[in-house]
Amino acid sequence: MAKLPVLKRILREDIKEAPDWIERLLYPINTFFDAVFQALKKNITFDDNIACQLRDVGFRTTAAYDGTAANWTTISFMKILKTKAQGVWIINIKEVADNYTAIEGATTIDWLEFENQIEIHLVQGLKASTSYNMRVIVM
Repeated sequence: MAKLPVLKRILREDIKEAPDWIERLLYPINTFFDAVFQALKKNITFDDNIACQLRDVGFRTTAAYDGTAANWTTISFMKILKTKAQGVWIINIKEVADNYTAIEGATTIDWLEFENQIEIHLVQGLKASTSYNMRVIVM
């Protein structure tokens, strides 16, 4: 990728021959340049730049949980996107415990969108009778 240019602003002194009204034009142009420069300088965020919803979900697996939907309690939350959800991905999931415990193995998620709700019908790769905090992104 190309590097960002060194020039980030247009100054009045750069265009001395311009009429006086140029200063009213330079302000919004430089404001736009600043915002674009900051975004492209490794400051792009999902929330500000991509139609998505980040959601933190706390839940506890049932004692009978064995990685199947039959032993899973559905988790649902409102979808705030104006478009149909294309995907729900787990960004982070961890056990709620005094000490950090790694989740060994892959976790997968099964979900549906129903009447402006995201319904999580299964998360595989977890342990029974365990509390988790999960962050998902809905896109």
